[in-house]
Amino acid sequence: MSNRERGGIFDARRLAALRRQVKSVFTAIHREAVSHRSQIKGVLPAQQRSATNLAHYIGLRKQSVRQMQLDLAGMGLSSLGRSEGHVRDTFLRLAGWLETRRAGSHRQFATDQLDTNAAETILHENTRALFGPRPADRHVYVMVTAPDANEVTREWADKVLRAGANILRINAAHESPAEWRRVVDVIRASAAATGTAVKVFVDLPGPKLRAEIRRTQAAVLHFPRRKDRLGKTISPTAVLLVPDFVARPQVPIPREWFGRMRAGDRLRMHDAGGRARELVIRQVSAEQATADCDRSLYIAPGLVIEWRRGRRLLGRGRIGAIPREPGDILLNCDDRFVVNETGRANRDARLPVLLCPEPGMLKQVKRGERVVLDDGRIIAVVESTAANSIVCRVTQTAKSPVRLRSGKGLAFPDSHLSLAALGAEDQAALEFALACADGVEMSFVNSKRDVDRIVAQLRKNAPPGFGLVLKLETQGAIRNLPDILFAALRYSPVGLMIARGDLAVEASFEQLAQLQEDILGFGEACHLPVIWATQVLDSLAHSGVPTRAEVTDAAMSMRAECVMLNKGPFVADATRMLVKIIRDMEPRQYKKRALFSKLAEK
Repeated sequence: MSNRERGGIFDARRLAALRRQVKSVFTAIHREAVSHRSQIKGVLPAQQRSATNLAHYIGLRKQSVRQMQLDLAGMGLSSLGRSEGHVRDTFLRLAGWLETRRAGSHRQFATDQLDTNAAETILHENTRALFGPRPADRHVYVMVTAPDANEVTREWADKVLRAGANILRINAAHESPAEWRRVVDVIRASAAATGTAVKVFVDLPGPKLRAEIRRTQAAVLHFPRRKDRLGKTISPTAVLLVPDFVARPQVPIPREWFGRMRAGDRLRMHDAGGRARELVIRQVSAEQATADCDRSLYIAPGLVIEWRRGRRLLGRGRIGAIPREPGDILLNCDDRFVVNETGRANRDARLPVLLCPEPGMLKQVKRGERVVLDDGRIIAVVESTAANSIVCRVTQTAKSPVRLRSGKGLAFPDSHLSLAALGAEDQAALEFALACADGVEMSFVNSKRDVDRIVAQLRKNAPPGFGLVLKLETQGAIRNLPDILFAALRYSPVGLMIARGDLAVEASFEQLAQLQEDILGFGEACHLPVIWATQVLDSLAHSGVPTRAEVTDAAMSMRAECVMLNKGPFVADATRMLVKIIRDMEPRQYKKRALFSKLAEK
């Protein structure tokens, strides 16, 4: 048998095997669509094709197709790597082409109306409905997070909009509706003056899952000295003296001394560490004084303090009352602690106790599930559960020991959590958004029920075209992603956000790259725009200088429909660089598809 004959037999066998595999997967995606029939019928009529394709994509992802993809690519056919938005059409075309090769047939094979062009058209329409008119020079939008209201001036807004921002994000976890309104007024005025289209989205704060420590300890105020890199003091330590403590970093001293102290007077004491310290009065008024100390000092209430002018002792008193502060906890590997709804010790008073602020949440946590504290610096596992209380054992720490302070992040990445309703702060932010903004971002989306809850409110109260962005930031969101997406398709306009910061803490940094790829794929499968968020050009936004790694990250981010920048003093510079990176990359990359731009001639 000649090599040519052997090659023909081999190709025939490969083609036959590929036909069988393609047919098998095609059957599987059809079966998946049938199993999701009720969910497909429940979406908006305009989203029916997207919901059907989502079911097909789920069916595809349930199959082991990696080797088939490699075999298809080896024959110069579609490897399915860009089929997310039009799964059935891709398989119809593959099956048809493979069938024509069986006997040299040239008959026309079937295709689907939802082909590449139709899928891209739907995605672009959904993107424009959510984010507004497409930027003239690119297809990727840029979202910028607003700083505090007192920093949002016309100058700031003009610079950010001219740099290329298309959407302003207000983080409702900070400040109040009155301050958010000032931010909206400024950005709207700037957009009108510059002729720029801009949308405003309000990020609902979501549940504040913070581990609180109810046990208090005596307050200690630390005043560090300013040193250069060699450890030499470069300026004195400034201390603000007041008759009554109101807020840090004030130091309360005897009230009767005010009105009599002069610049140049000295206050002597032994600080909380027992070290002799002297403060020199620089300025004084009837209600406060400023003093300098050439050393660092720790101040606690009740310390004895002397007032001197030259060699004369003018007064002796004590540091006044300073409210007690939350305690902190030192944790090592294998240490145990309690999380409950009161923050007080119950059965075992020897164990440190943390308070979980969300009522009923601990009932949903099971033995063996992980608890993550302080953005992953402490990881523990649940050893036992009781009514509204769990006992945990530390399995991993960033160092030994880790000092845990009150108010640090608390996460349950393995637990199936669902909140009963939007909290009061979420409702206030939602009401503001409905009155003043173009859309909201929903935090802590874990399940279909969470989506249904916000969609019900928007259907009842939102004006036409009011946008919804679902933030995917938990393990629960990843587990329930298909159901979340079917629920999302019951509202329009809607999009997804890859909240990479919280997602990395919940799922581990090692899994983040995989998860963001999955979310991008599922977003394209249901033709919904995706926002790539968290720490994009963060060093540039904060310091004015980018890192090499974050520039590469910014280049990859343009595979999403929108990229979000966090706030920072140089956010306009970050916006300008991001826009340039997107412009430069678009001739070379669209979504996952690499494009070849013409090489510049020498």
